[in-house]
Amino acid sequence: MTGQSPQPIQDPDATPPDHERPGQGQEDGDTRAAVLQDLHNTNAAGSSRWSLLGALGAGLLRVLASPSVVILASFITLRTLVVEARYIPSGSMLPALQLQDRLLVDKLSYRFRMPERGEIVVFHSPYRFAPIGHGVSDPFRGQCVLTNLPGLARIFQHPKCDAYIKRVVALPGERVEVDPLGNVSINGEPLPEPYVDRTCDDLERLCQPLSTQVPTDHVLVLGDNRPNSQDGRFWGFLPTDQVIGRAWLRFWPLETSGPLPPAYGTGSLSGSGQPTP
Repeated sequence: MTGQSPQPIQDPDATPPDHERPGQGQEDGDTRAAVLQDLHNTNAAGSSRWSLLGALGAGLLRVLASPSVVILASFITLRTLVVEARYIPSGSMLPALQLQDRLLVDKLSYRFRMPERGEIVVFHSPYRFAPIGHGVSDPFRGQCVLTNLPGLARIFQHPKCDAYIKRVVALPGERVEVDPLGNVSINGEPLPEPYVDRTCDDLERLCQPLSTQVPTDHVLVLGDNRPNSQDGRFWGFLPTDQVIGRAWLRFWPLETSGPLPPAYGTGSLSGSGQPTP
């Protein structure tokens, strides 16, 4: 009929356009909501993890900043790098050092210079570096640290964890002789030793003699109590890298406390073995 507009042909099997598909708007809304919820959950989980890490970090900082930890860390640093306390367990350094004397050991001086003649030095056990240590098993890791803690020394003691204390008598490159009585000569000249008052004058207790040259980066150390000292006469020269430090000050007993006097007064010794002004 004229005057009527044609109608589009309807295909009952054709898929309607997206904007005409039933329920499409609701599905898209549900999908967006799910995605947003996932993002929210992810952000919440991340925030929770960061909050937990922050709390752990803050707790750790509080522990590290606590007075007891600061004091312990300061003590360990001071003992490792600067000074440490030692006591005298034997009579090898009589009469200068008595049994059970408490000393402070200076660990800084030898970072800048070599040990000098007449100084009393504390050093690692010769079982670590000398032939007498051959065949002796090594301590387990950390054992030597445990021997320095109060009450644990006897439990974890080991020959290679010990520290020795002796006096420097000969320096690198010097020709040194120790006679059967314990008297020392340096490059053919007798060494004055005012700190020695006991030599091996009993024929049944002759000291171990020695005649050799001190190697580079080594010193010869002897005990002042010559008849009763296991020292360089028996196990050899001391490598300077095995020196812990210089015995500097006696703090116990109180009646003898104070800096240890130099072996030769205010002077030192020249290479000839004679005191210099």
